[in-house]
Amino acid sequence: MTDTNNNPNADGGIITDNNPNEQQKTVELAPKDRQLLDALEDIIANSSNSSVKTGVQKRPLSVSERFAKEIVNKGVGIISLGLILITFGVIMICCLFSQAPDYLLPLKLSPIAAILLGIEILVTLLINHGRLKVNIISVVISGVLVVGCCTMGVVLNHSYNEDKIEYNNRTIAAEIYDRSYKELRYITDIEAMNVEVDLNPDGTGVTKGLDALSAGDRVVVDVEFGGVYSAPNAFAADCKKIIEGFRIMGIDITDFHFANESAFHSYTLDVEGKYLQDYSESRLTEKVNHIYIEDTNYLEDLDDLENSNTAE
Repeated sequence: MTDTNNNPNADGGIITDNNPNEQQKTVELAPKDRQLLDALEDIIANSSNSSVKTGVQKRPLSVSERFAKEIVNKGVGIISLGLILITFGVIMICCLFSQAPDYLLPLKLSPIAAILLGIEILVTLLINHGRLKVNIISVVISGVLVVGCCTMGVVLNHSYNEDKIEYNNRTIAAEIYDRSYKELRYITDIEAMNVEVDLNPDGTGVTKGLDALSAGDRVVVDVEFGGVYSAPNAFAADCKKIIEGFRIMGIDITDFHFANESAFHSYTLDVEGKYLQDYSESRLTEKVNHIYIEDTNYLEDLDDLENSNTAE
């Protein structure tokens, strides 16, 4: 006799289950499925919780970090412009208040601007992961600023060197005059003497002293003799004494210009270069320009006539 399990179905009928092993297997798999579903729910829950926790625990940016991020987002050129302004401003202030300024310093340090801009480009690429945005206005202002500072430095340096050269020339000329006056005043009758100095016309060596004169320096001495000379050879003899006097003092003179004016005679002699300075008195006599004035009254009348014509 066979046992039958009668179960009502959805229609109110009887379901006969003739395979108890299959029913037992179905009951045993249900807990495993439940475990898999529970594990999946745990994974989903942990993932959502971790994302929520991450959003809550994210550190807010500080003021300096936000400021730096905003500057970087504005493009390359802002930071370098600020640094260039500071750098060249400090350089110009130091030049203006220095006792011995080097106004070419902005020109010498101008490559710093390119270095700062290059560093800013590299840092921006690293921060933005290869994305680069250039602030054209800032880059143009930086270039104009550097060129302007360099130009102003060159102009100031030229003006400063001219003043320095002129001052040095006058100083050397005064030293030559003072030394030669002490040595030459007893040699002959010198009515007036003028010394002109041009130290290195190319602009180099502008801080020389009298003992540091070189071949590139130009020193010109104009001497006007007093008294009356009866012949060119006497005038040439005094000229030779002046030339030898400067040579004994060790002062290297480039050119000499001698002159003498009297009632009836006019003498001039130009001794230019080293060769003429080594000439003897007889050879210098041949170089003397001598004018004999026969009628001084005629010359006075001629001067009056020329002055009246000039006034008209």
